[in-house]
Amino acid sequence: MRVSQRIAEHLSCAIGTTDLAADPFAHLVFGSVFPPDVYAELLAQLPADAYYRELKHSDAMLPDGRSARLQFPLVPGNIARLPRAQAAFWREVVAGVTAPAVDAAYKAKFAASLEAVRGRPVDRIKLRHYPTLFRDLGGYRISIHPDSPRKAITTQFYLPADDSQVHLGTRFHARNADGSFREARAMRFAPNSGYAFAVTPESWHSVEPMRPDDRPRNSLMVIVFYDRGPLIEGFKAARASLRGWYDRMVGVRSAPEAGEGRIERV
Repeated sequence: MRVSQRIAEHLSCAIGTTDLAADPFAHLVFGSVFPPDVYAELLAQLPADAYYRELKHSDAMLPDGRSARLQFPLVPGNIARLPRAQAAFWREVVAGVTAPAVDAAYKAKFAASLEAVRGRPVDRIKLRHYPTLFRDLGGYRISIHPDSPRKAITTQFYLPADDSQVHLGTRFHARNADGSFREARAMRFAPNSGYAFAVTPESWHSVEPMRPDDRPRNSLMVIVFYDRGPLIEGFKAARASLRGWYDRMVGVRSAPEAGEGRIERV
């Protein structure tokens, strides 16, 4: 069986069998996202820092003007920059985490939230899956926010090598009557784990600041957007493809060891 099929079956089963938590908003917490051998290969195949690009986000900017969040969008033109065998593996991963069975499982689990936001039956809601790798470095943080209303579901799969980074998980919050927030749940940044939540005006979440001595925080995010029609979606796909091919033409910068996460080498 292909890697993509194994991922799709394992993940769709995990979504379907995981209990939907309601506090502080509808979410899932996964304990086994990928088959164990596939997870080990995911870690081994993480691209070197030189393939990532800095994500310019206000919460991620360091005093020297660099970003503490590195991103590798898993789109065709960008994946094509990788060595052949590595590129083939990540194409399989993308096919697995965006498979129709996975989309259907998410829709079934989050149907009530999606219908409440969009005001229509879930079978009339079309979604677009955008998978991307992130590598967060010391100084990275995310303030409390609910996510963009363009997003339907936010999913993050954690990719640490061991349990030494459990303190780096995402925090979920509830808003109090006076506008302040209380922390309702903290994710554990543990191997082969993750979460998913339906994006609503109340899906408040954050990440505590990473310490300078924290090792890189590797993760795979699958951001599920509401489909905005062929014109807008076609433009977005073309833009992503052109950026990937541009990066490929420019070439790979002097590459450090795969996954080491040294921003000085980016």
